[in-house]
Amino acid sequence: MKKYEVSDGVMIYYLPQELDHYAAEKMKKKTDHIFDEEEIKVLIFDFGKTLFMDSSGIGLLTGRFRKVHDKGGMVYVLNVNNTIDKVLNMSGIYRIISKCDTKDDIINEMIKGGYYE
Repeated sequence: MKKYEVSDGVMIYYLPQELDHYAAEKMKKKTDHIFDEEEIKVLIFDFGKTLFMDSSGIGLLTGRFRKVHDKGGMVYVLNVNNTIDKVLNMSGIYRIISKCDTKDDIINEMIKGGYYE
């Protein structure tokens, strides 16, 4: 299974079943490496397989948000189940990161945001 894909400045990160301290640290290192090599303007976190997330996951999201947002980019979460949605909602993450249900919804948001003309 792919962990991520990058194309034309868009990175989709497929999050693991458990997004805990160990997984978040590995992902931070990997995304830092990718951000050093690629110009990422849109970052999508796909929670399709994720069943558990702790505060380390929130730290991962906010840290990657800063890296993308500082370059004028956008960050989205996708395929969020009810349990993860509650964690993200309580954390306030939706004030800075948009939740979308499908990749088509993200494309529409990108068009509205001026990313695509």
